[in-house]
Amino acid sequence: MTEVTQKPIISNDTVEVKSLEEGGFFSVKLELDERIAELELECETQRKSLDETRRKLLGAEVGRRAALMGVAPERVQYILRLAALDDVFDSAGELDGEALGVAIDEVLGEIPELRGGRGGGAFNPRGVALTKAEEYRRQISDANAKGDLLAVVSLKRKARKMGMSV
Repeated sequence: MTEVTQKPIISNDTVEVKSLEEGGFFSVKLELDERIAELELECETQRKSLDETRRKLLGAEVGRRAALMGVAPERVQYILRLAALDDVFDSAGELDGEALGVAIDEVLGEIPELRGGRGGGAFNPRGVALTKAEEYRRQISDANAKGDLLAVVSLKRKARKMGMSV
């Protein structure tokens, strides 16, 4: 049996050869452990940078799509907070536009008030519908307080036919 007297060591993208007499096994292991720790730190830094880039991309794309759906710019932050955005990136890390659209639609379905700007200006195409929705909510609340379930069901059906979520 022949005895191995030299061992490769990875150091700064080069391979060095040291004999066991120079540093011994523990020296080699220590250098490898240090290099592994450096690579793990570098990998974590790159992962954080990638996550930050994805977060910025997602914010920009949510803002663009929300604006196309009639959401006022100052209300986009609420969609970012409320939407289920965990699954909008596919396995390759690409943004899935369809999943993003579904997530935004869900929030707008639950909170239609996020659409349109303030004061019924040019950016608020659904301003009248929002006023009617508030009126329907008040009427439904009054009917609930009186215990008039028939009126509650009737009002909810009318509101849904008009595209309102009450």
